[in-house]
Amino acid sequence: MIFWIKKISSLLRKDGSFFFEIEKLTGSIPNKAAPYKLALRHSSASQKWQGTKLNNQRLEFLGDAILGAVVADYLYHKYPKAGEGFLTNMRSKIVSRKNLNSLAVQIGLHKLIVKKTTGKTQAKSINGDAMEALIGALYIDQGYKSCQRFIIKKLLTIELDLRSLENRITSHKGEILEWGQKTKEHISFKMTGCWGESHDRKYEICVLHDRKIISTGRGSSKKRAEEEAAKIAWKKLVR
Repeated sequence: MIFWIKKISSLLRKDGSFFFEIEKLTGSIPNKAAPYKLALRHSSASQKWQGTKLNNQRLEFLGDAILGAVVADYLYHKYPKAGEGFLTNMRSKIVSRKNLNSLAVQIGLHKLIVKKTTGKTQAKSINGDAMEALIGALYIDQGYKSCQRFIIKKLLTIELDLRSLENRITSHKGEILEWGQKTKEHISFKMTGCWGESHDRKYEICVLHDRKIISTGRGSSKKRAEEEAAKIAWKKLVR
């Protein structure tokens, strides 16, 4: 009953349906629609106003900073005995584009994004970018406390499984290099191939263990090729 009373009340206002959707996402009744509408407008669907392209990129920048601060504060108090390395690693996992993309879908944010892109592009970053932009819009409209409440209650303690993140590897290259340092095993990376046009180049990189090749990875960038090779090597040497 309370749910429907709130919905009817929201629908009676200007932009009522949109206000209701934002309230469902954030848990706060918006004061104005403009910041949230901008937060949901991807750069592929930019609107021009007085020579300026209007999209969610500026709000994304703002939301990224606020998200990082809230998550850092939350982890600092949740893990009072944890060291800097663990806290930094956990924060990186939480604010990673992969994780934000997933959270955006879980709360239904992806359904409201205005875009003109292919499905391939969407899978990379659009949902996560919109999540950060939404946080930026909430900050503009409601202030820091509302952002903190949304991030902690809606994202960290309801939708996010922190225990699963603790064991998730975000960089196999980093993990295997750290393993090599701890065990005094010699690990190195070497590019063994590069081909294709400048706009569609492919790279091949191998991982060497004591100067012997134990894995090879390929990708559209050196970083992706390194990560693929490192993942294979990590499974052989560490897992």
